[in-house]
Amino acid sequence: MTADEALGALLLTFDQLLQILPISKSTWDEDDVVRLAVERLWITAGNLAETYRIDNGIAVGIEPWSELVGYRNLLAHALPGDISPDRVFADSTTDLNRILELRAIASIRGDDPAVR
Repeated sequence: MTADEALGALLLTFDQLLQILPISKSTWDEDDVVRLAVERLWITAGNLAETYRIDNGIAVGIEPWSELVGYRNLLAHALPGDISPDRVFADSTTDLNRILELRAIASIRGDDPAVR
């Protein structure tokens, strides 16, 4: 996978998160499968971010790549019950909105590979 392919796949993963993430906390609380799918998509996002970072020679610790990889590590290595579903919901709604705002700015500037 090339860096451009990884970035495109990462942006598509964010789109999938947006599609599956429920707006209401009550829906989130009632659907274990959605919670697991959201966690898996964040893990995928972290994997893709790390591939992109390495392929572009970006140093470890540079945001947003390190943030995505760190969250991936947290979710991928947690045992059941280690992470509160409330935290994942809060992180997802906050972080995804922030990421989508950055993507919108990139799209306006013509930097978004998903619109090429």
